[in-house]
Amino acid sequence: MILRLIAFVSNRWTRLVLVTLLLLGIQTTLLNDMRPFGVMIQAMLLLVAAAGVVYGSEVGAIAGFVVGLMYDGVLATPLGLSGLVLGVTGALAGTLLYFLREPTWWSRVLAVGVVSVAGELLFPLFQALIGFEGWLQPRAIRVAFVVGLFNLLLAPLAIGLSRWTLRENSGN
Repeated sequence: MILRLIAFVSNRWTRLVLVTLLLLGIQTTLLNDMRPFGVMIQAMLLLVAAAGVVYGSEVGAIAGFVVGLMYDGVLATPLGLSGLVLGVTGALAGTLLYFLREPTWWSRVLAVGVVSVAGELLFPLFQALIGFEGWLQPRAIRVAFVVGLFNLLLAPLAIGLSRWTLRENSGN
């Protein structure tokens, strides 16, 4: 019984849920109040982009879907919209470095920044596709670039966090 509990707690998907809960608390409190250039930094997007860059498109898509569904619990958008957007973003992050034989640390950091811009632009696009009015505005481009810049600066920390969070255990 205790071995099953230890195996469950040491599972990478359990760690992802726990780390996401911590980041979700930071996202909805601290980052909601601190808005550099009038833009809220997206920690959820950063974690998903880093997961995709480190572990590939499949793990990035699954991590994005899980993180997005948890993020949907606190947003006023339809359930599943963030899961879809972050899932696509995680898959895109993994696909971006697919053609590099051995990606360097700086190519991973750059990929997190680029994918963050793309993921931030996907939110208003998908909201417009499901019928929300007024989300596709020129301001969305400025918001995406500010989020991408801050995620680029925070990418080394997020890559380390996602490596620890989503690493496979030797016993699994």
